[in-house]
Amino acid sequence: MRSFSIVLRTAATIVLVLAFETACHRRPIKSTQPGPPSAPQLAELWVEPDGTRDLFYGVGGKRLAPDPERKYKVIEIKGAGFSEGYTLVDPDKREWSAKLPPEAYSEVVSSRILWALGYHQPPIYLLPKWDANTPTPAGARLPARFREKNPDLNGLQDEGQWSYYENPFVGTRQLNGLLVLQVILGNSDLKDSNNALYQLKVPLEGAKQWYVARDLGQSFGRSGTMNAPRNDVEAFESTAFIRGIADGKVQFDYKGRHMPLFDNITPADVRWICDRLNRLTDRQLQDAFRAGGYEREVADRFIRKLKQKAAEGLALKG
Repeated sequence: MRSFSIVLRTAATIVLVLAFETACHRRPIKSTQPGPPSAPQLAELWVEPDGTRDLFYGVGGKRLAPDPERKYKVIEIKGAGFSEGYTLVDPDKREWSAKLPPEAYSEVVSSRILWALGYHQPPIYLLPKWDANTPTPAGARLPARFREKNPDLNGLQDEGQWSYYENPFVGTRQLNGLLVLQVILGNSDLKDSNNALYQLKVPLEGAKQWYVARDLGQSFGRSGTMNAPRNDVEAFESTAFIRGIADGKVQFDYKGRHMPLFDNITPADVRWICDRLNRLTDRQLQDAFRAGGYEREVADRFIRKLKQKAAEGLALKG
């Protein structure tokens, strides 16, 4: 009887997943404006970086990093999602979102790479160790990704979410490049709630509003529908990038609930983002993985595969 119950639950789960995927497939993809975005509008998603960005400390620099020597007060334990986390407050009343492994590591590196290529990112950091005052949660002293709620960065504030399916940038090379970059990183967790719309009091990186691809922890494994591997160097190394070209559109080795987003990616889109990824220096890439707490040997393996994917994309014809 118990085995039959498990079978029923598994079948029900599969039906729900298939229904969700069908709904996603039917979801229209459309721009929220009648024509292409202007240069100021496009800057809300992407700006051309100068090539010298510090990928160890990221956009917030050392100044906005959390202090590993302080004790943090736990005000919420977050059990939903793949990786557990906490809402914390430090003695200076700064509020933080802390995420535990395995996504703590991969999210920091992915965020650094997106920012290095010109896509806006909030300040995030990995604390290899941290502590809470009372009570001490089970995850305390584990490495955690720290992201401040309202960082001292030109009045940066989270004002909601946005969707890959409906936004001002649909069809642009920059949005298509971002989607290709998610494939390169192995991230299929592209739901709306993972994207943040930020407002700034003072413009930064060319805009007072930022469309941000956030919560990137599923990266550096393999895309998939349910519980895809993440922060898994063997899975990342063994997964292909491009399967071919059909009717002028690139076919990716991508599995997930948002496959329609990739129906109209051209070879030129892929070359555009791969060219920018290929420009990152070895020092920048090593700094990104060092920021994520990776040992050099593991970082080298991830970097080698990233470079292989960039070369594969640059070699596309059409």
